[in-house]
Amino acid sequence: MLSPELIQKLNNPPRKTINLVIKLNPEKMNFVSMVINGYDRIALPRTRNGKEGILDLIASPDFIDDLYLILEDLKKNYDPTLEIIEELGDNWIVAVK
Repeated sequence: MLSPELIQKLNNPPRKTINLVIKLNPEKMNFVSMVINGYDRIALPRTRNGKEGILDLIASPDFIDDLYLILEDLKKNYDPTLEIIEELGDNWIVAVK
């Protein structure tokens, strides 16, 4: 018989990536992308819609807490309009729409 701990682990496999969709001032998208790249590529930024200022951030679950801290700091000190509008999980079909 399997232990309850093992059953819980089997029912909750680790996620491969976390895909965040953020919205910010379109004029500041390049800077935000460079900041994220500057942190040893803590996430992979990808422009979804440049005119609307929508950016995808694809990150490892190991670094998501650090990514949230970076986004909070960018919002506080650089672009107050920055907001996380969606977390797509690791569903790539939704992420590439």
